Amino acid sequence: MKRLRRALALAALLASFAAGPSGADEVERPETRAAMRELFGALTTAFAASLSEKEFESPEQRERVLGALRALERHAERLEAHGRELDPSYDFLRRSLAADAREIVLRYEQGSYEGARFLLHQLTENCFACHSRVASPRGFSLGRGFLESIDLARLTPEERVKLEVATRQFKAALASYERLFRDRSNPAAEISLSGAFEDYLKIVLRVTGDVGRARTTLVRFRQRPDVPRYLDKYLEGWIRSLDGLKLDVPQGLELVYAREHIRQGQLANFFPEDRQGLVNFVAASTLLHRFLGHAPPTGEGLAEAYYLLGVTESYISRSAWISETEFFLENAIRIDPDSPYAARAYAFLEEYLVAGYTGSSGLHLPPETEARLKELRALLDRPASELPADAP
Repeated sequence: MKRLRRALALAALLASFAAGPSGADEVERPETRAAMRELFGALTTAFAASLSEKEFESPEQRERVLGALRALERHAERLEAHGRELDPSYDFLRRSLAADAREIVLRYEQGSYEGARFLLHQLTENCFACHSRVASPRGFSLGRGFLESIDLARLTPEERVKLEVATRQFKAALASYERLFRDRSNPAAEISLSGAFEDYLKIVLRVTGDVGRARTTLVRFRQRPDVPRYLDKYLEGWIRSLDGLKLDVPQGLELVYAREHIRQGQLANFFPEDRQGLVNFVAASTLLHRFLGHAPPTGEGLAEAYYLLGVTESYISRSAWISETEFFLENAIRIDPDSPYAARAYAFLEEYLVAGYTGSSGLHLPPETEARLKELRALLDRPASELPADAP
């Protein structure tokens, strides 16, 4: 199992680097694509070594593996530096990827091999969050070739689908989820708790926009005899939300429709951990990410979009490793501190962080978090006349 998890992690990185942050047209320049293909080959070396614990930790293979990991680090830093002209909503993922890549190299250099493997596995969360955002009609041949080179039958359903999303094989990923939903050896309640529905809906709605397919899948799953009552209630609500759901709204009206989806989702949720509004929140995030693709670089509309993304992410995120909620809320503040959405974003962010760092021993906000909140408060409290002329 550990060997397969290591395969998942590195393959996800290969796909991320070779396809670029959004998998669209950011890396169309021939020299860039050629460099990424060369890097793909270098990282394949690390992948092959990671399948064998003995080889990964072997002194004889150390320089070869370390060289591949350092190449990973260099490329992640290049992506962090040169991807700044892309949609700013990817900034968090780029920084997170670069920081984790640096940490992987550091741990490997120090001989903390298990720690390095753990971080490699967790990097799939960056890949999934990045690749499941928006429609992606283009294929990724390197990812397809990688999948064909390994024995997928050895993967658990959850591992297989993460690998398929990481390598941008979305049709295969949806088929894998649907096989998982049909597999009676996996109890319905366990499938629900694994976050499979959240991830499936992100792909089928945000990436492919296939509302009908989502509805058919949920209706079929609801017919399973082992569906507990609470999950049946969720499925009933999700199917109802999908009925008549339209994601092809006119450009420029995404915020209007996203607000309504969030309102409906919040009305459907009757308690903090309720998931009745899931489909509405995924639909809202779909429209908001689409809005960011053509929105002007500044202004209240952009601040609102980031604020609403922070709201939706707080409802649909299932990852304990990577949370974009903080990033979206902070962006809403920095983009337009005078916007009413900046004040709302700060209030939400402050509560979100306090709740996250509160435990049995009380509240312990890290110094860097305290400093960040103080900086954001200063932005909100600063008179508009004191803002620099080039402030976003």
